[in-house]
Amino acid sequence: MTTATKSVKSLQRIAPEPASIKNILCLTDFSPASTAARGYALSVARRFEAKVYLTHIVAPPIAAPRPAAFYEGVSVGEEAKKKFNALLHEGELNDIQHETILAEGSLWPAVDKIITEKKIDLVVVGTHGRKGFGKVMLGSVAEEVYRKASCAVLTIGPENSANPESEMRPQRVLLATDLQDAAHSASDYAIAMALRQAAELIVLHVIEDQVSDFGRAEQQRLASLARMEGLIPPETHLACEPTMVVARGSAADLILQTARTYGADLIVIGLHAGKRMAGHLPSSVAYRVVCQAPSPVLTIPRGIAECVRSA
Repeated sequence: MTTATKSVKSLQRIAPEPASIKNILCLTDFSPASTAARGYALSVARRFEAKVYLTHIVAPPIAAPRPAAFYEGVSVGEEAKKKFNALLHEGELNDIQHETILAEGSLWPAVDKIITEKKIDLVVVGTHGRKGFGKVMLGSVAEEVYRKASCAVLTIGPENSANPESEMRPQRVLLATDLQDAAHSASDYAIAMALRQAAELIVLHVIEDQVSDFGRAEQQRLASLARMEGLIPPETHLACEPTMVVARGSAADLILQTARTYGADLIVIGLHAGKRMAGHLPSSVAYRVVCQAPSPVLTIPRGIAECVRSA
């Protein structure tokens, strides 16, 4: 791995404003994984004085002519209402603007509708990772959400801390970039989060192809560093000089390794429009990062820079 820290220069970039989040969608299936995600959602809401939409989605009845399927769906909905009521009585949401939503339908269309209607800035979702797959918000379903959402998605994996109040005050933000983010959405979001928290910013670019010629490898490294420098506007007043890391090897391994080496509290990854794939990473690699990361992973779709420019 090669690490370099340089002064940052750019003539075309404008410094983003500190991040602003007004509406948060927190998806829950009442499992331990989604309970952990709820803790992070509430922590973010307190930090940004945002409103939380705590949402449970009930799958529609299968094979409508069969009465048993219909009544099963009804019972699931009633059980969800009881669990929502229990949460409200516990007082966990007392200091936060909130609304509970019990929706019926296929997962993604229901989520997409809520994102649009409630003008959601951030979706928070939990995953069990590789160890188990349940009914609603586990495993590959969480991946569907962060790959398709038109807004930022914060995914809470099984390796994350049980103390979201401290983790959601990130002191070290890791931006993993493929340098193909023409709209600079992910870098703007990472910079905005670092500005708000006076946090250290680490920028990582992974070169996956192996080059035996040292001269060519060094040219690639220097070219990558130059492009990474251009991600950060010259008028950006970060708390400290950003650290630029160029590494060669497995993308997932190096993102996870860098996060642990620098003690990153938050990992930010950009998504490409259309493909909705995390940076230059195959979806399986991106999913591995989400599932094994020691900290929350914030995925940013291309073209939402305006979300971090609103005060």
